[in-house]
Formats: sequence, structure tokens, C-alpha cells
Amino acid sequence: MLAFLKVHPKVAQAILRHSQISMTMDACTHVVGDGEREAVTLLAERLEDPLIG
Repeated sequence: MLAFLKVHPKVAQAILRHSQISMTMDACTHVVGDGEREAVTLLAERLEDPLIG
């Protein structure tokens, strides 16, 4: 989610409490394509639905 939201890697490192930036970069970031962005948007909309959440 942090990569999807374009959060700076150093901020993500602090949030995730990784001691090494390499851990954040290797394990938690990747290129997010349009299809992935659409899927996350749909998921977020569903999670905000009062019947689900």
C-alpha cells in the first residue's frame, strides 16, 4: 500500500520499523502498474462499504 501511495521509501522504512533501507526496498517496494492500482482502488472502496467494514 505504501508503494501504491507513492510514500517515500525512507518514510516507509520508519513506518515499517525496518532497521535497513535495503529491507524496505527489497521486500516492500515494486513497480505498481495500472491494473494493480485499479485493484487496490476497488479493494479500498469495498473496505469503506459499511456493510463490509
